[in-house]
Amino acid sequence: MTRPARHDSDGYTVRLFEPGDRDDYLALHRAVLDGGSEAWFDWKYVDDPYTDHVTVVVATDGNRIVGTKSGMPFEVGWNGRRFPALQPGDTMVHPDHRRRGLFSRMTEYMKSTYADAPQALFFNYPNHATLRGSRKHGWREVGRVTTRYRIADPAAFAGVDAGRLDGALSRTGRTVADGLLRLPRLASRGAEDLTVRRHRDIPVDTLASLYRRSIPDEFHVVRDEAYLGWRYGNPQWEYTAFTVERGGRTALGAVVGADEAADPATASVVDVLPLRASGDDRGDTDGSSARARLAAERALLDRIVAAYDVDVFSAAEDSFARSTLLRLGFLPDTAPPLSWVSSPSTLVAYPLDDALDTPDLSALDGWTLGLSDRDTR
Repeated sequence: MTRPARHDSDGYTVRLFEPGDRDDYLALHRAVLDGGSEAWFDWKYVDDPYTDHVTVVVATDGNRIVGTKSGMPFEVGWNGRRFPALQPGDTMVHPDHRRRGLFSRMTEYMKSTYADAPQALFFNYPNHATLRGSRKHGWREVGRVTTRYRIADPAAFAGVDAGRLDGALSRTGRTVADGLLRLPRLASRGAEDLTVRRHRDIPVDTLASLYRRSIPDEFHVVRDEAYLGWRYGNPQWEYTAFTVERGGRTALGAVVGADEAADPATASVVDVLPLRASGDDRGDTDGSSARARLAAERALLDRIVAAYDVDVFSAAEDSFARSTLLRLGFLPDTAPPLSWVSSPSTLVAYPLDDALDTPDLSALDGWTLGLSDRDTR
């Protein structure tokens, strides 16, 4: 893709990423956001299956990159249709060049660049520093997205003081030691005919088949072979897959991303397939298929939690039935006690295609979300 650069009278230039920019991009990333490597950059912005160019906007002062706004490519499904999409992120401005409007300039340049491109949608999870700017530039605030956490070490959760979280948990009427985060593992009904397998390599074909078994009508990231083969190549995480079999047929699958060597040690259930619709707790209802799903979920999550020795475990709210998450101590960050010490993510969206300018786009229950939809997992 080519597009004329924007040259401003104050000496700044805003343009698309060019060959040779990677070293400067990574230097800025290390200075502003920490981390980042050549392998990570190539995985995220070069080797993706959806674009033929690096979807990054940069701001330069002379020959030096002083700001970036990047777009991680996805394909989004909705009502049986599929659309290319970008998730803006890795937004950075060097401390010496802040409060000069570079965020706004890069945002507007990205909007105008992709207005006539195949990309039909921007969606992302801005932090508190960029949420106001997203609203200013026309992003729809869809809603706060619940993440569930199982916390072995309260001091590790979001860097808060252990005593503060201990106190928050105590106010629920339980202590950390024997409270909700220490719920006993109850036997799963119907688990006797289930086999849970752990896979060293991601079984792409199996997971893609599970996705196609029940494709939601809501907005969601498409989990086809191209996506699954690429998404879990992120070199900053170690990914492992788990599947549940019943009667020789795969009933459920999950991908877990972990960094057990980090401080704090973390793990996340980044994907569960087939997807369940937002707010759908069918695993808690009557019916043989619902009970079968619930039993498979419980067997799967039991095995996953037992497989990792980490300080903090996370999962998306809609990845499992709420009862499945609660029985193993996964608590929501949008309700006490975790809401007292956390900042839940906010989903925002900006349609580039009028066909997507629908009420579904702006309603949280119009989306089916997982942690793999977020560019940091």
